[in-house]
Amino acid sequence: MRAISKALIATAALAGAISCGVSQAQTPTAAQGYKTVQGPHTLNPGDWPGHYPFADETEAAVAAPEVHHVRYIDSHVRLVEVGYFPGVQGNMHGHPFPSVFAIDSPVPKATNTPLDPARNMVSVLNAPLDGVNWPVCRAASPQLLHHETNQDTFPHHFYRLEFLRIDGDGLKDHWKAWYPWATSKLARDRVLYEDDHVRMVEVLVKSGEALKPVTDRYPSVFAFDGAGGLGPAGKGVRTSPPLEGFKALGCGTASKGAAGPVSNNGATPIHYYRIDFKRIDGDGIKDHWREWYPWMATLKDEYDRSPNIPNF
Repeated sequence: MRAISKALIATAALAGAISCGVSQAQTPTAAQGYKTVQGPHTLNPGDWPGHYPFADETEAAVAAPEVHHVRYIDSHVRLVEVGYFPGVQGNMHGHPFPSVFAIDSPVPKATNTPLDPARNMVSVLNAPLDGVNWPVCRAASPQLLHHETNQDTFPHHFYRLEFLRIDGDGLKDHWKAWYPWATSKLARDRVLYEDDHVRMVEVLVKSGEALKPVTDRYPSVFAFDGAGGLGPAGKGVRTSPPLEGFKALGCGTASKGAAGPVSNNGATPIHYYRIDFKRIDGDGIKDHWREWYPWMATLKDEYDRSPNIPNF
């Protein structure tokens, strides 16, 4: 899989954007009147479901920046915060890369209209742990063109961690080049992004090593794409099987304090990302979303005054 282009990095940084979620209500017909976008085709080109057969400008960071907001990006992953505020009709867009969804709140009443209902997205859902509703995670293929309209009074909000490169079996031979920060004996994890709601941590455990137990861990979602293993396991952790057709892509959920220890007895490093939820939104998002996400409230108010013109 090709690394993300410099042009897309620049565009994403300026637009602040990516991914669309899975709505409860899906219309059975394709969007009508969509005009095919022409232009460079460099973002994971090839046949779906492993690849993305559309022009670069259709991807969410460019085509639907009103609801997709890039929070972190490097040569391997991109973290996108998705916020379909009440009343918004998102533009038609797609997602060129496989990804993991991290979800901690309910889905509002909405419509999600795919351009091609027979070929939209394949995914595997990892259910929440016993006794709780959140967090939930979903490993997903590239997603073809679609648009969503929020018909409710609260946002459709979640995070999407996109894999611009799938490590797979290459992790064994290339981990030092891909993750030079982890070559030091003591360098095993690092915070990539943090705000008052979530923290994203990158973790690498070399062969023969182990992470120390942590008792104050937040509820978390794990995202994996390497052949070295799926990281944390045991009580308080639930992991999905790898997504069919994507050898190493999977996700897991963990309760508070359950994300360690991790021992690596194999020959390949264990590498994964952990999205910690400092706050589980849950049903609270229905009454507190303006307080928790003032940037989304601003977008909502601006949209009410001047709605965007749909690109379909």
